[in-house]
Amino acid sequence: MIDLDKDTYIENLPTSIYTELVNALNKDAAWVILANHVAAELEYSRDSWIQFLRENKYPNNSPGQKLLHELNIRMCNVEILRILLSDSKLYNILSVISDPEPLNIVVHPTEEFQNDVLQVSFGRHLRLCCKAVGMPPPSYAWYHGSEQLHNSASSDLDIVITSASQAGEYRCKVYQSKNDGTLISTLISKSVTVQVFPIPVVIEEQPQPFLEVKEGEHFTLCCKANGYPEPCYQWFHNNTKLEGETSNILRVEQFSSKDEGKYYCYIYNIVSEAYTQRVHVMLDLPRLKAVAKIALIIANEDYEHHECLLTAKNDAAHIGNLLKDIGFEVICLVNLTVTQMKNAIKLFGKILTNDVYGLFYFAGHGFKMQESYMLATDAPETYLRKDALCESELLSAFLENDPELLIVILDICQTLPSKQFNPEIYHEVPTVKEYKSKKNLRNLIQAYSTSSHRPSYEKAHSKYGLYVTHLSKYITEDMTVTKLFEAVGKSIDNCFKGKERNQIPMFASSVTKPFRLTDATYKKSRPDSINCFSKLISFSTQTVNIIFSQINVCCRVTISLFMEPYLNLIKVKVLDLQNVDIHFFNSIPLKRNNLYEDQCNKECWIHNPQMNEGPLVISMSKDGISVAATVLHIKNYMPPVLKLIND
Repeated sequence: MIDLDKDTYIENLPTSIYTELVNALNKDAAWVILANHVAAELEYSRDSWIQFLRENKYPNNSPGQKLLHELNIRMCNVEILRILLSDSKLYNILSVISDPEPLNIVVHPTEEFQNDVLQVSFGRHLRLCCKAVGMPPPSYAWYHGSEQLHNSASSDLDIVITSASQAGEYRCKVYQSKNDGTLISTLISKSVTVQVFPIPVVIEEQPQPFLEVKEGEHFTLCCKANGYPEPCYQWFHNNTKLEGETSNILRVEQFSSKDEGKYYCYIYNIVSEAYTQRVHVMLDLPRLKAVAKIALIIANEDYEHHECLLTAKNDAAHIGNLLKDIGFEVICLVNLTVTQMKNAIKLFGKILTNDVYGLFYFAGHGFKMQESYMLATDAPETYLRKDALCESELLSAFLENDPELLIVILDICQTLPSKQFNPEIYHEVPTVKEYKSKKNLRNLIQAYSTSSHRPSYEKAHSKYGLYVTHLSKYITEDMTVTKLFEAVGKSIDNCFKGKERNQIPMFASSVTKPFRLTDATYKKSRPDSINCFSKLISFSTQTVNIIFSQINVCCRVTISLFMEPYLNLIKVKVLDLQNVDIHFFNSIPLKRNNLYEDQCNKECWIHNPQMNEGPLVISMSKDGISVAATVLHIKNYMPPVLKLIND
């Protein structure tokens, strides 16, 4: 660059300067920007003006050269051209005819905050600014540590903190370069150290739940977590710490039977801790497989005419969730009437077909008279056998289509009904359901939390009953089903060492194959009945809009399960509304209330919503005065299986 007199006309520019101007205007069609500005200043027709400049009548006549020629005709000098280029923000071209100015940073990223350390919370924007002056005009590049950030070539940096890895030093590199890309000078701004507020551990990538490995081969497990400070990792095998395994990747060489079992990773930082899901690693031997593994879980706890139980609901939910962990598809239901229980059993029996593993678990009141009986929640105070569900009725439904494996677990008392309070049952003629199987009842296990004429206990001050406390230790273990129930019995025996054993679990088995609950399922296409079953139990949390038309107010409502994995406990929560009270009502009153509301959280939960109940009424009030109401057709959001059970 050389000094130019501001009154110099374009035609009198040195050849080298003129050529550089032409090349710069033609580069990336920058001439169009200047031509549009000139058209606006001279009140030309923009399209005609651009078209005129594009027309090349002579081989060496470029648009940029033609534009300069036209400006020269209009007596344009250096000063006017500088103003036009500046107004068009073509600063790089302006530098060709401007006096050089040294590069200088006038605003460092630290100046806005008066500090070189900046704390940013997770999910917030990090905004930094660096400004420099000079001619040619400065260019910018932002750096995080030694790594240049993509798409950050302006004086302002604006990014969202989404990971703990974004903590560290940020600085801006400012540089001058000619139009041909030749670097003239470079400056580095002062750096800002960004600290991310502590973030709890969040597991982003779980290891796979099942893994079969051939003997002598290696396997790798991987997990990933986010948090700040950076999470630490510790792997465990069968609850034993694996020394030295403190990265997010675990590799085991020369796999053998001693390496079988459960693996998981404990992940932690100073804020919180988390555990990955368990990985079941087993030898890849010829094993049995199922087309599908399905379970029906029922917990009866809140009885109308009998003592309510304390742990049945927790017991069944725990078993249901553990079965899900090992690949079972589960129908889990709570507090069913005798009609609902029979409907659920009939539905489940239709799906138990060839090559399917089926498991039934019931927790609730029961009794023993020749065979075991399960009481529904609506059983009368003085009940008969016909008011309960007997085991032969179960087996009649479940064995009809010859499942590959059937396990029935009854977590009930096996005592006789009281002759004093329930004498009529001893005069009743029992009806026994006949059950047949083409496979001669092979591969059937009947397990009981206690033996004949003995009670089944709920542990005092415990979340779970005695039987489930021990069953849950083994139900996900990779062992044959017969060994599983043997292990449960031994575990309860050990619990009663030195004491009278009032609860003695037992099981009967006709199993002839080494079935495991952890057996894999076929990858081939599944039967239509199983695909239909999966759709029946499908449910996902949904958020919908409702409108209080009287006051023209719209808000959101979330519909979810009240307690996993129960499909017939639905929670409804109203969002967005402040400073008002929300109440929920059944539009059709029921004989026995099934709706419970939490006014503080503006939510309610509904037990066993039925098609004939009508919509849910949601009422809004303020200062004790009702102001609006609307309805939510809850039946539209129920798991489809509830309709079949409630028919």
